[in-house]
Amino acid sequence: MPPSTLPASAYEALELPTDTVKVLTKPKPTERAPTAASPNLLQSEPVQGQPLALNESAITLYAELLLHIRTVTLFASLRSFHTHETKAQLAADGSSITVSHEGESATIRLPIKVQGGGDAALSLPAQPPSKDLTLRLQMEEKEGTDFLGGVRAEERKTNIVPWDGASLNAMKHVELLCKACHGILLRKGTIGEWRDLPNENWAEMMDFWHCHKPDEHHLHDHIHEAAVEKKGYAAGNRLQAVAGVGFVDIVSLLLKEQDCEGVQLLSDHPSQTTSLVCKTCTHILGTQDPSTSGWRIWKWSIGVISPPKPNPTTYSIQKWISARLLFLIENTGVRKFHVHPEISPSSSSDAAPIPSLLLWVFTPDLLFSSSLPSPSPSTPRRDPTRAMKVFYQHQTFALPKAGEQESASIEDVEFPGGLYEELERGLRESGGLLPVSARQFQGWEVGLLERFDVGETDRGGNGGGGIEEGGEVIEKDDGGS
Repeated sequence: MPPSTLPASAYEALELPTDTVKVLTKPKPTERAPTAASPNLLQSEPVQGQPLALNESAITLYAELLLHIRTVTLFASLRSFHTHETKAQLAADGSSITVSHEGESATIRLPIKVQGGGDAALSLPAQPPSKDLTLRLQMEEKEGTDFLGGVRAEERKTNIVPWDGASLNAMKHVELLCKACHGILLRKGTIGEWRDLPNENWAEMMDFWHCHKPDEHHLHDHIHEAAVEKKGYAAGNRLQAVAGVGFVDIVSLLLKEQDCEGVQLLSDHPSQTTSLVCKTCTHILGTQDPSTSGWRIWKWSIGVISPPKPNPTTYSIQKWISARLLFLIENTGVRKFHVHPEISPSSSSDAAPIPSLLLWVFTPDLLFSSSLPSPSPSTPRRDPTRAMKVFYQHQTFALPKAGEQESASIEDVEFPGGLYEELERGLRESGGLLPVSARQFQGWEVGLLERFDVGETDRGGNGGGGIEEGGEVIEKDDGGS
């Protein structure tokens, strides 16, 4: 309630000026209560221990083994600062580490088994307090093993790619199925021989090769021509698809149209008349190749079945992408690639730029494990998983203009639309497996791409890796980040 105001007659005896009397007799405005209180400085720090989201763990673990420096790095991300109660325990068999914090625990399988003689507690850094912990374990090869060195190490240096000519010839009654619906694409017995194609730049290299094999010089012209035609490729002719013969390269199979029983051209879209689809479910399988009079079937779109295995063998698309990038590294000597979707042949340099990715294959080979499940339920991960670490940036791509100089350190690579989308999705989702502090590096985003592992083709695919035993901890370098 506002205070009462005296009338003007009460100030007559004081002989005050008229203006002063008016001020004294004017009612004061009512004071309103503040709508918002001033901030409490004692509560300006963020409140710790926020309630967890549904199905969210308070502890996230990630470990990776860098083979060339023989180091296992364990990252632990916590929801609150670690204390003296936070523990890290190495299992007795050396295959896993368990981190306990605030009454919760999380366990991760190590990328390699380490020697333990009973449970071993790993000391955590006392200062400074942090939500992110980093433990580095230096590995040394145990006697009698050759995982980090020796024969197995040499095998790991190769770019392992399933379904080459030799492996397909070794299979009996090979049948190709659609990966999406398992419809039959190529029946068993249709292909009598599988042949590996040479390097994709073979046509250019042919100019430097002699026209005939030395042991064929004595053949008559018509006999020699027949021999050349049977090969499918030679110095004197272009590569041509041959009925009953399957040509194989890194990521595709070149077949004759009449051999592909369950494949047809996509005729609904005039702009995609060269696309090949499954007759049963219209899943895109490859593309028509007019230069070879054949059909190219992408390996990532199919499954292969061969008795006595009752189920088709398939592999994740990511692994085929990694195989392609490793092949390019071997053949071009660069590790940076400007990857973009396919561009229509009718496009010109004046066409609008399209979204693209600049990739930097930073670590071609590592093994990682994560306490988080695979981002894609359709391709479950069984750790440890072999992968490559890729730095990437979102960019745009346009056809180079006339006279424009191309970069010698960056290779332009064209991916089919579906493959490009899988690359982008895989990099984005895999970043969620990494600790927050490791998801970016000097303006680059960081992701992981799975790759084929030693012995995986013998296991028939459809799965992840397996844990190896071959090292022991000889030094711990513990630190917080």
